[in-house]
Amino acid sequence: MFDLFDQRERFSDVECAIYGKVETVSIASLNLLWKPTAGLIRFVLAVTKRGPIILMCSDLNQDPVAALELYCTRVRIETMFDMLKNLMGVFHYRFWTKSLERHSRKPRKNKDLKKPTSGEQMGKIRLCFAAYERFVMIGSIALGLLQLISIKYEKSVWKEFKGFLRTKSRKLPSERTVKFVIADLLVRDLFSIAPGAVIRVIQGYIFTKKIVEPEGQWSESKPKLKSTVIET
Repeated sequence: MFDLFDQRERFSDVECAIYGKVETVSIASLNLLWKPTAGLIRFVLAVTKRGPIILMCSDLNQDPVAALELYCTRVRIETMFDMLKNLMGVFHYRFWTKSLERHSRKPRKNKDLKKPTSGEQMGKIRLCFAAYERFVMIGSIALGLLQLISIKYEKSVWKEFKGFLRTKSRKLPSERTVKFVIADLLVRDLFSIAPGAVIRVIQGYIFTKKIVEPEGQWSESKPKLKSTVIET
């Protein structure tokens, strides 16, 4: 496959965004039979400042420049997924419904998978999947808010930051730094004498309330929390 790079007549020079920087690359594309798939696969060959690269695509009409640019954006995508998983915990959901059939984590054959037997089960499964998506979406919005706070309130974040950094890798605080600062501010506000309105509502749910029983004795009780259940 690398012998194709010696056939310079196949390549054309174009401008392409490589990892956020525009540069001139030599690029070519051709559809070849790929034995593992028993069909045609589009191969994109490119020579950048980082060296030669070969990409594979199942779309036989894929524009080679677009394929290369999309591949180079994977760093930002992987970084975002790393933040969503390890910082925000958006993939730690535990939603389930009895309408989903039990399966092995690694089924050997797709034909062994069981499907819902009724329309009612399918409706409950859709609600369960919708809960997955909403949970991830809310976490994504929260991550975006951390990034927005980092951009708009950079100086305030660094001023309130009480942790230790050996060296600052960049001017803007990271999402993790912003989360650390906000968490610390919320805890301080939670136990302050005059908390904000939102914290007062949270305190009403967290802290126990003392009530007087008919006998005149004090007892502690916690307010009941309303919870949304997908399925009973």
